[in-house]
Amino acid sequence: MIPAIFEPYGFNKSRLLALMKERNVDAILLSTPENVFYTTGYPCTPSAGNPILYALKNQFPLFCFIEADGRVTLCVWIGAVLHGVQYAADHIEMYIDKKGGIETLKNFFVGRDLDGKTIGVESGCPYFAVRLIEDNTTPGGLVVIDDIMQSLRLIKSPREVEMILQCTKIAEATFSELAGIIKPGITRPDLIQEAKYRMIKNGATGIGHVTISFGTSNPEVSIEEKLETDKLVAIDIGPVFNGYAADIRRHVYTGAVPERLARLYSTMCGIVKEIGRLSVPGTTAKELHERALKLYEENDLPPYIINVGHSIGLQTEEVWLYNGTDLTLKPGMVINIELYTSYDEGVEIGDEETYLITENETMQLTSLPLDIITV
Repeated sequence: MIPAIFEPYGFNKSRLLALMKERNVDAILLSTPENVFYTTGYPCTPSAGNPILYALKNQFPLFCFIEADGRVTLCVWIGAVLHGVQYAADHIEMYIDKKGGIETLKNFFVGRDLDGKTIGVESGCPYFAVRLIEDNTTPGGLVVIDDIMQSLRLIKSPREVEMILQCTKIAEATFSELAGIIKPGITRPDLIQEAKYRMIKNGATGIGHVTISFGTSNPEVSIEEKLETDKLVAIDIGPVFNGYAADIRRHVYTGAVPERLARLYSTMCGIVKEIGRLSVPGTTAKELHERALKLYEENDLPPYIINVGHSIGLQTEEVWLYNGTDLTLKPGMVINIELYTSYDEGVEIGDEETYLITENETMQLTSLPLDIITV
């Protein structure tokens, strides 16, 4: 028997307990795959080496219960803990089927003396789990703690940054390969499959997104269409590496790049670069958003902005950077600045870059040249 120990890459228990104390939360119940993976290392995300624990979560629900004294309890299917497999939990509750899982969770709540205590749950917590708490204890109250977990996960550990950087390298290597095979006549589904294959070949453990458009085509869904000449191809791809995502965007053009397109793209790259330069500790998302609007105005561009980008980590878009949030940039955050404008109706042109916020500066993690590649 070969023992296997799964541990989280960035979970800071001390910070979590401080945030819980600040909110007067006595314990939290985590139920989403990202947060259970984040706190215990339990490989339940869709990009796990074997994603079966994610695929079967409808039959084998997963939970992590963390108390104010720091005790971590993992409640999972027994099949995931056999043969020496270990996780970063102080205690593990096991069950053999969904019915047993519900009963196990119920008995756990009854035995933890939760009467009068404030219990935090995620907004996506299964309804049956909430009812188990309410029906089998007399909690002082149930509160949503999405903001606590968001605050915790926004600050990346050096190991998490390493995962994101490696994933970014995989994405960039994949784009370079795709640029070499794109030519008129290729279909979008075929190019999407090539992107998926090459991301895995280059080291990805999963696929986050393959957002590819030919000219005015809808990039959010795969449509059967052939690439024509004189078309802009936008390649926005995101592999996943050990749970952590990357997100890059570059362009290919089937023919000579029109001068107006080249100028507009250069302008957008400059705007992204300026917002990236301003993304230093202490700057707010609202300030970045307002500055981007000003740059659009200065360049006689319509205010084509929903947000200036997003943080990235266990999810491709963790938190949006826009004027509707009070988020302040802090060291350890990894963000993507992405801004676009309309070249022709239905055709977006712009740039996306990944940055690590450090103590004194912003470090760019993406490194691909910005040129629109002609094929």
